[in-house]
Amino acid sequence: MMIIRVFGIALILIGGFLAYGVAGSFSRMLHGEKIIATIVDIEKVTDKYKKFDKPSYSYYPILKFIYKNRTMQLTDKSHNSTEKEVKTKIKIYYSEKYGISRGFTAFELVLSIISLAFISAGLVALFKFKLK
Repeated sequence: MMIIRVFGIALILIGGFLAYGVAGSFSRMLHGEKIIATIVDIEKVTDKYKKFDKPSYSYYPILKFIYKNRTMQLTDKSHNSTEKEVKTKIKIYYSEKYGISRGFTAFELVLSIISLAFISAGLVALFKFKLK
């Protein structure tokens, strides 16, 4: 019975940690202003490690948008892009405090479902065997 309680507490802690991460990325959308940005260029960054004895590269979009009557140009290092995406318009959320977010993605949706499942399973493990 003690093992089940420890397992339940571990599930609740893991679920809470995942929920905290999702809430942190969700706060960018809540506090940010929805803006249409244009990808004006791609920044090529050499990664610090070498893969198969050749350097690897990341390609980050440089976004241009208007925020509070100022033209801003920032690099979005949360997503990779290709040269084909230059001059396309995308919707972003931006705030000076939290930076750029592209919205709630499928990955964050899956993480939120997993965190709820972990928390629920942990509560069931704790309280189901407590009643007996």
